[in-house]
Amino acid sequence: MATVADGKTEYSNYHPSSIEKSETRCQQILECRRQIKSWQDKLNRLLVEQERYFKLAKLRCSAGSTEIHSTWSNLSWSEKQDKEFILAALESKELPLELKSFDEDVFPLHIRTDPEIFMARVHHESFEVAFRDYAGLVVPRTLCDDKNIMLEVVQRQPMVVESMPDHWRDDPDIFRSVLKHQDLPWKLLQYFSKEIRSDAELMLAVFQHRDSELSWMGDCSERLRDDKVFFINAVDKFRSHCTKRTVEGYIKLRNHNEKPENQVLRYASQRLRSDFDVVMSCVRQSGMNLEHASDDLRGNDKIVMAACAQDYTASMYSLPLGLEISFLEHYDFARSIIADVSAETLKLSLDKHGDEDEQFCLDSILNENLDWSMIPETFRSDTKFVSEAAKFLSWRRWEALPLEMKRNVQIASALVESTYIDREIIWDVLHKCPEVLSDRKLVMDLIANHQVFHIDDLHRLVITNSVIDIPNDKGLMLHAVKHHPRLWKHCSEELRGDNDILIAAAEASPQSLRIVPSTYQLDHPEFVVCVIQKHRKNYERVERMYRDILREMWHNRAVAMAWLESGGKWNDMDFPSHFKEDEEMILTSTKHCWFGFRWASDRLKSDKAFVIQALAVDVRIIRFVSEELFFDHDVVMEAFSKDFRAIEFHAEGDDQSFAFLVSFAKKIRRRLWESRTFIDEFIRSAKCPSHENAGCNLSMLNQGPVMLATYEDKIASYAGILHEEEELTRYEATSLHLAAWGI
Repeated sequence: MATVADGKTEYSNYHPSSIEKSETRCQQILECRRQIKSWQDKLNRLLVEQERYFKLAKLRCSAGSTEIHSTWSNLSWSEKQDKEFILAALESKELPLELKSFDEDVFPLHIRTDPEIFMARVHHESFEVAFRDYAGLVVPRTLCDDKNIMLEVVQRQPMVVESMPDHWRDDPDIFRSVLKHQDLPWKLLQYFSKEIRSDAELMLAVFQHRDSELSWMGDCSERLRDDKVFFINAVDKFRSHCTKRTVEGYIKLRNHNEKPENQVLRYASQRLRSDFDVVMSCVRQSGMNLEHASDDLRGNDKIVMAACAQDYTASMYSLPLGLEISFLEHYDFARSIIADVSAETLKLSLDKHGDEDEQFCLDSILNENLDWSMIPETFRSDTKFVSEAAKFLSWRRWEALPLEMKRNVQIASALVESTYIDREIIWDVLHKCPEVLSDRKLVMDLIANHQVFHIDDLHRLVITNSVIDIPNDKGLMLHAVKHHPRLWKHCSEELRGDNDILIAAAEASPQSLRIVPSTYQLDHPEFVVCVIQKHRKNYERVERMYRDILREMWHNRAVAMAWLESGGKWNDMDFPSHFKEDEEMILTSTKHCWFGFRWASDRLKSDKAFVIQALAVDVRIIRFVSEELFFDHDVVMEAFSKDFRAIEFHAEGDDQSFAFLVSFAKKIRRRLWESRTFIDEFIRSAKCPSHENAGCNLSMLNQGPVMLATYEDKIASYAGILHEEEELTRYEATSLHLAAWGI
C-alpha cells in the first residue's frame, strides 16, 4: 500500500499478482490498438477499392455530356492516367474533352500507345465526328504494324492512309477496308502501290463508290488505261451510281462533269481514244470528252450527236467546227439540246421545227437565250399556247407580251395557278387583269401557291378587286388559314371566333395561340389542347408555346396533360398542388424526363404499387421514393434487375445504404446458388429406378417428363427455391449489375 513520509510517497506491501495483471492489461491494450490500426488500415484500403468501383461504374453509365464531364473532372490526376478509368469512360456515349483530343500534354506515352485504349477510341461513336477532318488523329508507330488495328482505323477514318507505313500500301485488305467508308480521301489511289492500281477488280470497286471521281482514272496503271473492257465498265459504273434513284445523283454528275480533270477520256491510251465504243461511252457520260477523242471520231456523226445531246457546248470540239448545225435536221437531236443552245442555234432550230410543233416551242421556253420574237407568230398569238408558256415565263418575257395578252383572263388564270411564277408577275397580273379574282378557285390557288397575303398591299388589292366577299367567305378563309395562320386577322369579326377556322390555325402553326383573344382560350381549352397536340413531335415548338398559354389555363388538367405528353417540363409554378396526386400526370412527366417523378406527392412516393409502375418507365426514379421503399426488397429488385444505373443512388449513400447493398447482394446470390444446387444437382440428376437401381428413393418421379416437371415445381415452391426461368433471369441480371458496382 502507499504511505506518505517526510513529504515523499512510498509503496510497500504491493502484491505481485497486481503487477502481473497490470502488465497483462497493458499488453492487451497495445494489442487491441495494433488490431484496431490494422483493421482501420484494411477498412481504408477496402473503402478506396470500393470507391474505385463506384467511380468506374459511374463513368460507364454516364449518359449526357454534362454528366460525363462532371464525373471525369471529379477524378484525381492519377485516376485520369489510369487505363481502367480511361476504358470505362470510353464505354459511355459521350466523351470528356480530354479523351476526344487525347493530347500528349495530358496523357503519357504508354497510355496513348496502348492497343486496347486506342481501339476503344476508334470504336467509339464519336470517333468519326471528332476526326472528320483528320485533325489530331495520330496512329502510334508501335500500333501501325498491327494489321487488325489498321483495318479498323482506315475503315473509320480513311485519311489515315496518308501516313500509314509503306508495307500496307500494297495490301488489298487495307484498300477494301478504306472503300467501306462513305467518304474517300482526295487522290486516294496515289497512296497505294502500283500492284493495287493494276488490280481491275479493286479499281472497278473504286469507281462504283459514291465518293469517287473519274479523275482518279489517271492514277490507274497504264495497263488498265489501255484495257477497253475495264475502261467502259469503269465509266458505266460511275455513271450508274451517280444517277441511280436520286435527284442529288444527277446534280452530282452535272457538277462532276464541269471539272476539266474529270473528262475521263483524257486518261485513256491513244488506242482507246480511237475506239468507237470507248469514246461513245465517255461522251454519254460527259459530252466534253469529245475534246480528247481522235480526229476521226470527232467528225463521226453519231459520236458528235451523242456528245452534244449530253452537253451542247461540246460542239466546239467537233471536226469540222459547226458540224452539229447539220444535225439540227434531226428532230430528236434538236429537241434534246433545245434548252442549252445559243440564241443563234435556238433560232435555227425553231425555224426548222417550230412552225408546226407546239411542244417544241414550249420546250424552247426553258432556254434563257430565247427571245419572245423567236416564237412563230402563229403560236405567239395563240391564247392556249401562251397560257401554257406563261407558266415558265420570266419577268423579261412577260414584259414582251402585248397588253391584250396580259389582260387575257385565260392567260392570267394560268399564271395564278402556277407555283413557279415570280411574285412581281403575279402583282402585275392582278393589276392588269383583276377579273381573275372573280374565280373562287383561282383565289384559293393564289392563297396556296404564292403566299401573297404576307404582303399587306397585295392583300388589299385582292380584297378591293374581288367580287367575292373574301373576309366573310368561310371556305376561302379556312383554306387561307390552313396555309398561313396569320391570315386569321383578315377574317371578319364573325369568322375570327369560328371554331373550324381556329382549329385550322392551330394545326398550321403553334403561333396561332398568339392571334386568338385571351377570352377564347379561357372559354375553349380544347383549342389550346389541340394546338399542343398538333405540334407534339417538335419539342422546340412546344417549349415556345409556354409564353403564349394563359397562366389560368395550367389549372385545366387536359391542357396540362397535353403539355406533358408533348414533352413539356413539369410546371410547378403554375400547376395546382393537387396535380402532384395525379398518377397519370406523374407517369407522363417521368416518361420524358425521369426527374419529373420528384414532383410526385409523398403519398405517391410511398405507394409501392405506383412506384413499381413508375420503375417500368425509368428505374432512376428510385432516387425520389420514400425511405421505406428505398430499402424495400421488391422495389429494389425491380429497379436493379432492369438497369444498373439505379444502383448509383444506393452506392453513393451513407453506411446504411452500403450495408443494405451488401446484405441484398448476399441474399440474391444465395438464392441463385440454392436454385442451381437444388435443381441441377438434386432433381435433374436424380437416378430413376432400373434393373441395376431398383431401390431408388425417388421412384415416384419416374412418371415421364411432364410429371417430373410438376414435382420439380412443387418441391421447389415448397422449399422456397427459384425455379421459373423469368425469375432466375431477373436475379442473375441483378447480380451482374451489382457486380459492376463492385458489390
